[in-house]
Amino acid sequence: MAHALDLVGDRWALLVIRELMLGPRRFADLRAGLPGISANVLTQRLEELEGSAILRRRKLPPPANVHVYELTEWGYESEPVFQVLGRWAA
Repeated sequence: MAHALDLVGDRWALLVIRELMLGPRRFADLRAGLPGISANVLTQRLEELEGSAILRRRKLPPPANVHVYELTEWGYESEPVFQVLGRWAA
């Protein structure tokens, strides 16, 4: 449990993961889906989660030619935790 909180216990980390459960997102899309998060904090969380292999940054091929963030296979394994946490909070 302590290790899990080390990975995702920082403020906004779980909400970033929740947004990415819906699929790949651009930085601007993540900011729009997380009202109140600053660009600096979002950047920090994305870097931390990428460093922990929970998400990855990928460049889309042309004509899009933009970067998106997406959960790794391991990141998607956290989905049951989100479901249980949501039911518990409700």
